[in-house]
Amino acid sequence: MIKVAFYDTKAYDKPSFEHYGALHDIQFRFLETKLNKDTAALAEGCDAVCVFVNDSVDADVIERLYTYGVKLIALRSAGYNNVDVRAAFGKIHVVHVPAYSPYAVAEHAVALLLTSVRRIHKAYNRTREFNFSLSGLTGFDLHGKTVGVIGTGKIGRIFIDICRGFGMKVIAYDLYPVDGIDYVSLETLFAESDVISLHCPLTDDTKHMINSAAIEKGRCDR
Repeated sequence: MIKVAFYDTKAYDKPSFEHYGALHDIQFRFLETKLNKDTAALAEGCDAVCVFVNDSVDADVIERLYTYGVKLIALRSAGYNNVDVRAAFGKIHVVHVPAYSPYAVAEHAVALLLTSVRRIHKAYNRTREFNFSLSGLTGFDLHGKTVGVIGTGKIGRIFIDICRGFGMKVIAYDLYPVDGIDYVSLETLFAESDVISLHCPLTDDTKHMINSAAIEKGRCDR
């Protein structure tokens, strides 16, 4: 039997993991606490740990897990920026979910965009207080605007398709271009975009990519 320490457990996690665990001889130790250097010891005696986006899997944690005999770190996410993969190399295997419902993520990004430009969150709070004033809630049309997409992997390309459906012009930046997309430099993207959407992993190179210098390069007519 494979034993797995399941960190940062949510109520919705248990039914599906228990069901498939029983089918594949996997026993889960469900833990509400997040993984960090102080809670790593809870994985002692387990073959693997299953972690989420807010668990800390740095070099210290990985070394502790390794001494406890943990052989696998399984992420319940597509991103793995919270894992020190260099420290894990040669000690513990790391797996993630690269096809983590790219349509759901892209559609949620568009939902957040619509919420922002149409002030839906502010309108919701205002109407709860029986204030039906439209002042400050006008927003702007996405149709005809330019969206700059940084990162054109699976999620980024789906996001682009949705934006094109809104009648937006799309420009993009990626170190690995694909056909059918208009790529520009980062400086051009910052200068010409009405909306910027990030669909790239968090790395040392992308951290704080959107900063004061990038904002200053933006268009001044919006």
